[in-house]
Amino acid sequence: MAFMKPELIQEFSSRSGFSRSHIEEALKRKPNILSSSLEKTNKPKFKIFRDLGFSTNDVADILAVDPWILSRSVDDRIAPSILDLKSVVGSIPDVVKLLKTSAWFLKCDLQKTMMPNIEYLRSCGISSSQIVSYVFSFPRFFLHKPESIKQFIKRADDLGFDRKSNMFLAAIRMFSSMSEENWELKVKLSRKLGFSEDDILSTFWKTPQVFAVSERKIKEVTDFLLTRKDVSISFIISQPSVLVCSLEHRRKPRLLVIDTLESKNLLRRKVSLTTIYKMSEQNFREKYVHPYLKELENASMAIVGA
Repeated sequence: MAFMKPELIQEFSSRSGFSRSHIEEALKRKPNILSSSLEKTNKPKFKIFRDLGFSTNDVADILAVDPWILSRSVDDRIAPSILDLKSVVGSIPDVVKLLKTSAWFLKCDLQKTMMPNIEYLRSCGISSSQIVSYVFSFPRFFLHKPESIKQFIKRADDLGFDRKSNMFLAAIRMFSSMSEENWELKVKLSRKLGFSEDDILSTFWKTPQVFAVSERKIKEVTDFLLTRKDVSISFIISQPSVLVCSLEHRRKPRLLVIDTLESKNLLRRKVSLTTIYKMSEQNFREKYVHPYLKELENASMAIVGA
């Protein structure tokens, strides 16, 4: 096989939309990229991307991050995968957006994993819009073997999860990230913390991702919340999302702010824990921090953003 000189390939790459930084990034990941056959390896890959509507800069961005794509077949892998992704997310610009963070899709046979998985998820009543959202947020979830996806769904069904619930896909994804043994450990811990069987199921149905949280974190958050006079186990059950957000970076700082303001009688009404935890960071700061910077001067520097 005849190989072009590295400097010629570098020149071609530059003319194809690769900046010097693109080339350097690709070389860090795949040093032998410049020894590839220009005619048989690189040109066909650049051409198929352009033919399918990718800009030269898009191609450069994607291949710089994952240059191993150049070793995949145009007809057997790259083109079919791009078309499969387009059929799922809806457009080439959306495919570009996805590949810039998950270029490894182009190295997988999506007809054996992603496409049958999506077809089966749709047959279970999960909407296309929710599936697309998860493709961007949790792309690797869709590359499980189809038989595994079916098993995750069975586990959710066995626990009485309503397939019409918007949380059904979240439950399936949660099961994909943990073994049955780990699930049982979380259930045992929940019992020790005071949750009844119905409480555990209710928490799971409302916020499946709670059970993806580590046992240590579940215990730490529950113990912390129950030290407060205004919190009981019923509050945690009704608002299980409080077990998900950060204890050190969200719960404790916000409670310290509110406790400080209440101790100085600066709030007209008592603020519920639900409000405290559900507010966005920007809204919380605008309502409870920025107007009281002077009063909070003795609070944590991290809280007042100084």
